[in-house]
Amino acid sequence: MSHFSAIHEIDAGEFSVRSVLIRGTRFCLIWDTLTSPRDMTRFAEICAGQQCIVVYSHADWDHVQGTAALQSPIIVGHVGCAHRFGIEARQTLADMQAREPGKWDEVKLIPPHITFESRLDLDLGGITVQLHALPGHTPDTIVGFIPEMELLLAGDAVESPLPCVPADCDLDAWIEALRRWRKHEGVGKVIPSHGPMGGKDILDSTIDYLDGLRRGENRVLPEGLSAFYASTHLDNMKNRSTGTGS
Repeated sequence: MSHFSAIHEIDAGEFSVRSVLIRGTRFCLIWDTLTSPRDMTRFAEICAGQQCIVVYSHADWDHVQGTAALQSPIIVGHVGCAHRFGIEARQTLADMQAREPGKWDEVKLIPPHITFESRLDLDLGGITVQLHALPGHTPDTIVGFIPEMELLLAGDAVESPLPCVPADCDLDAWIEALRRWRKHEGVGKVIPSHGPMGGKDILDSTIDYLDGLRRGENRVLPEGLSAFYASTHLDNMKNRSTGTGS
């Protein structure tokens, strides 16, 4: 069996979010499990009969809440991701359940079984997924590089029209990491969790936006920007004026 890939994108309300499935000869890997087990029905069917590995790009709610749909998955994430499951992820789910009774009852939070700090390589059988820490959007954010597919799974480290930038993140490290991937000769395609997919050029918009924040620019955003991204930009500007990140 040759490797197989699929993308599943859902509407999470104010934004869309996508999950990616990569299937090797030994393992089936799912990059993020979205908001609820109902989001994972299709991928669960594809992976039936094969050991499934789930990789969390980070512990935000729209990336980790669908895992219960999968049969005995091996779950991988950054050490910081596992830490966030201790209190933060549970509190987020409890708040969501309080706001919308019944909607999130099937969600079961399952933390990573395997964690790493800087890099971890996974052999799926005929295809390799290299996991790299890329803190910025959150301290536990990672990206996945698949050399055989020339593919970078960018999670929330890359996003158009703009990412969410917390006050305490290291902008210098985030920008330099993205620039290294931009220069990487093996990367041909980039799939972020939100926003357009494409070639390495889609890294540029995130790099430019982050660099503008770093330099204190009061950027004029494009017309027609959604309320969610307009609000996110205002929060980013406020965070950079009050935050402690470099």
